Amino acid sequence: MIKKLLTLIISISIIPFVSLADYPNTSIGVIDLNKILSEAKASVSAAEQIEEIAIEIENEIKLSDEKIINEQNLLIESQSVMAPEAFEAKRKEYESKVQKYNNERQTKLVRIDELIAVSRNDILNAIKPILEEISNEKGITIILEKASIMLNAEKMDITNEVLKKLNKSLPNIEVSRD
Repeated sequence: MIKKLLTLIISISIIPFVSLADYPNTSIGVIDLNKILSEAKASVSAAEQIEEIAIEIENEIKLSDEKIINEQNLLIESQSVMAPEAFEAKRKEYESKVQKYNNERQTKLVRIDELIAVSRNDILNAIKPILEEISNEKGITIILEKASIMLNAEKMDITNEVLKKLNKSLPNIEVSRD
C-alpha cells in the first residue's frame, strides 16, 4: 500500500516537469502596425499615388455630373415642345443613363478603397518575412500588435527595426488604377 502511494506521488510530481520541459521559453515582441502603415516609404508612396488617382476620379465624376445635369435640363426644356409619348421615351432613356452612371460612379469610388486595401496587404505581406527574421535573431516566440497592449517594456518593441528593414526591402509600391 505504501509502495503504491509512493509510486503515485512520484508519478504526479514528475508529470508537470515533463510537460514544462516540452513547452518553449516564451519571449514576446511588440509591433506598432499603425506606425509602420503610416510611416513606411512604401506606404507614403502608395498613399501619394492613391491620392492622385482619387483626384482623377473625382474630376471625372464632376464632369459626368455636369453632363447628367445638362442632359436633365435639356430634357425638362424639351418637355413643352415634345409629344407626350416622345417625352416619355426620352425620360426613360435618361433614367437608364442615370442608373448606368450611378453604377459606374460607385464602381470608381469602390476602386479607391480596393487600391488602399491592396497596398496595405502588399506591405503586410512584406512584413511577414521580416518578422520571422527578427524573431529568429532575438528568440521571439510571440509578436503582439501594440494597439492591443496596454503596457510593455520598450525593449520588447521591434517596430523601428521592422520599419528600417521594410524601407530597405520595399521602398516603393506601384499603384495602378487599372
